[in-house]
Amino acid sequence: MSPGELDYRFDTAAAPEGRAELARLIRDVFDLDVTPLDRFGHDPSLVSFGWWRGPDLVANVDLVQQTLWLDGDRVEALGVQSVAVRPAWRGRGLFRDLMDRALAHAAARVAVVTLTTETPALYTPFGFREIVESWFGGPLVPGGARPHHRRLSLEDTADVALIRAMFARRTPVSRVAAVTDHPALFFLKALESPEIALVHLAELDAVVAVEDREPDVLTLWDVVAPTIPRLTAIAAALGGRANRARVLVTPDRLGWEPAEIVAEDAGLMVRGAFPPEGRPFMLSAMRI
Repeated sequence: MSPGELDYRFDTAAAPEGRAELARLIRDVFDLDVTPLDRFGHDPSLVSFGWWRGPDLVANVDLVQQTLWLDGDRVEALGVQSVAVRPAWRGRGLFRDLMDRALAHAAARVAVVTLTTETPALYTPFGFREIVESWFGGPLVPGGARPHHRRLSLEDTADVALIRAMFARRTPVSRVAAVTDHPALFFLKALESPEIALVHLAELDAVVAVEDREPDVLTLWDVVAPTIPRLTAIAAALGGRANRARVLVTPDRLGWEPAEIVAEDAGLMVRGAFPPEGRPFMLSAMRI
């Protein structure tokens, strides 16, 4: 790498042109289309660190603000995302350079940095450690069906507005371990995972992300609501068919005791203190 070949640029994703080039890089490297965020709304907290060759972004690291709830305490953190280097530019130190810049930026602002990855060995040299999460399962007795639900469509602008409004009012789904991010990644996860339904439970003033591939099993991915309803109330509102639950968030606010706790490597890595570490918990995986 020489100064004549590449230019380092900071926070280019704040402008439409920079966002478009970042979207092109993510599409080319990960085969993931993030352009729907032009319609859903981009996370305004995102800051980008990139190496450019003329108009082309060849290497990138982003940081986004996160609010974590850990053992009852609100913790402001930053999350690393969109780490990508074009194949032709790998092996030149661009990844390490951008990670160093991003983490120096983070260290001046927060004590906790998180990321999710399938390649943890890349990040342990930067002080990140793997943290095992768990999902929760067990019997479910809905207590009588009270169907009052409507599946939302991300093609419907009113439904998108409803979800965004719910995010603005949401309380953490857990006080033990939860993350309350901007809805951008929630929208992308829903788009990329057609098996996950976003359902409005009007009487409970909640939006839930659920799977219904097995009629007798309620798989709960997330709850977005100003007050977290009991799991039995959610099941009843969805029609009361399920007799078992698989819960992919920490269930301390759901009024339900799991019969099984299954450890799962979901790719979470953390730099800094994380009080629930070593105990059963799961941050919502409605992020991509």
